[in-house]
Amino acid sequence: MIVVDETGFLPFAGKIAVSDKAGRFCIFDDNEGIRTEVPVNVRDAGYDETSGGAVYILDFSTLSDPGIYHVESEEGDRSVSFAVQPDAYKTLKNALLKFFYFQRCGFELEEKYAGPYARKACHPGIVRIYRSDDTIDVHKGWHDAGDYGRYVSAGAVAAAHLLYAYELFPKAFEDGVNIPESGNGLPDVLNECRYELEFIKDMQSSDGGVHHKATSEVFCGYIMPHEDDKDMLAFPVTSLSTADFAACLCIASRVYEKYDPAFAKECLSKAHRAGGWLLSQEDNTDFHNPPGVITGEYTDTSDRDERMWAYAELLKTDLSVDEKHAYAKKLREMLDSYKESHPHADGRSVDDGFGWQDVSSLAILSVLSDTKGIFDRALRDEMEGMLYERADAFADMQKTGWPVSMKREDFVWGSNMIVSNRAAILAIAAMNLAGRIGGGGSVPGDPDKIKTRIASYEEAYANQIHYILGMNAMDVSYVTGFGEHAVGDPHNRVTVADGIEKAIPGELTGGPCTLFADEEIAKRLDHDTSPQKCYLDDHRSYSTNEIAVYWNSTLLFSVAYALKD
Repeated sequence: MIVVDETGFLPFAGKIAVSDKAGRFCIFDDNEGIRTEVPVNVRDAGYDETSGGAVYILDFSTLSDPGIYHVESEEGDRSVSFAVQPDAYKTLKNALLKFFYFQRCGFELEEKYAGPYARKACHPGIVRIYRSDDTIDVHKGWHDAGDYGRYVSAGAVAAAHLLYAYELFPKAFEDGVNIPESGNGLPDVLNECRYELEFIKDMQSSDGGVHHKATSEVFCGYIMPHEDDKDMLAFPVTSLSTADFAACLCIASRVYEKYDPAFAKECLSKAHRAGGWLLSQEDNTDFHNPPGVITGEYTDTSDRDERMWAYAELLKTDLSVDEKHAYAKKLREMLDSYKESHPHADGRSVDDGFGWQDVSSLAILSVLSDTKGIFDRALRDEMEGMLYERADAFADMQKTGWPVSMKREDFVWGSNMIVSNRAAILAIAAMNLAGRIGGGGSVPGDPDKIKTRIASYEEAYANQIHYILGMNAMDVSYVTGFGEHAVGDPHNRVTVADGIEKAIPGELTGGPCTLFADEEIAKRLDHDTSPQKCYLDDHRSYSTNEIAVYWNSTLLFSVAYALKD
């Protein structure tokens, strides 16, 4: 088996494939129907326990002419065809962004924007507060995943990924993606983010705290969203949702300032109120589903990283001296506490901190992207140290075995999020070393050695993307509609219920999971299956093939990095 990124490669980027057998290999030009003279260098990477077999890295980086190609062995094994072209990832990036439009709640998707996936508006905006007669109006927002719930922490983190991506890589978002707001003067990434931000804003209570989620008591069946008539409820306020809310709205206030000052001011005002609530409520108000409630919990035993992120973002806004002092003090406390509670493995941390449960890397990005000198040098250096430690660990993971920064224990629910999260960390570290974030990098030393380190981060970053797009032991592209072997049956109620053969393009599925956490995979696979192969392209396998907004958002962030210039 020869596996490769099925979406393709940029002309002057590195290019590799993976084979499970040794031998001689060549590159064929599919358009010309001929074998090229491009050399394929083979490296024995050893046995890989995540794939359960031998790994040979096939390097054909000198291939730069645009075209359609495939890799073939002398024995006749061949990869799928792939493209080499300057905009290899542009269509992918647009589809990853358009995905969020298809997740809109309370909104009719018209055929001129949604094509065959048009559908009626769903879920009225008035929801009752759990165990209360009071109601709140929460129109808009994104359906969280394959279900129709809306969750503040998950949505705020997903929106933050998109907002940070726009701040760092604005050139990647210059083209529209055909949504109703296209052409209104805002980049479509900000148009789409605003739809979620309007929901998040409405989830704030009068005291500044933020409700955890708006869902029904139990999941509905495989029906279209407008057919879901279960009552929607707003569940209690938590420190987790309030901190994520504060951080996300601070970013929004900064990004939207030049487009809509009134909206930016409202976001900032609500963020300040949430910050005040956090200062007054120091305990972690974790969430657990009440008896009889069976929808996503998004529970978290620690809110230190969420508070750290919120305090960092709040410090970047216009505050009084007293408020700045309070937030700076709390930021330091949260950082110290977080580091004490996260012991390093083999001398290095392997947390990525870019997902919804651990947002510490978002706090790091907040500090390092400061251009106004708000944070002192000691704090920046500490944050940089955490970033480089993570990036070094992820790059080192690829020196033997499969070229992906994943260990056996990383193949849990949503493993593809971990892959794309680590791609994001590697990209951020490369940019920071190159002086392209905030005040730039602070690593001293020989410039040539620093360039080599940047190159190692970027190579490891690219391999993470290649893995998701087909260079994996399943020989599958985990993004619907992208690649000859793209997934086609994701766990998404719309995809199952709409009667359309092809899934909505641009959906990243969860990926291999060794937990055997649904009946379908437990029934069809043995428990000794290699981690990378613990996967089913079947909507019934929700533990391996569901979709989620915060999976798409981190992959979108990572793909946008490839299109930054």
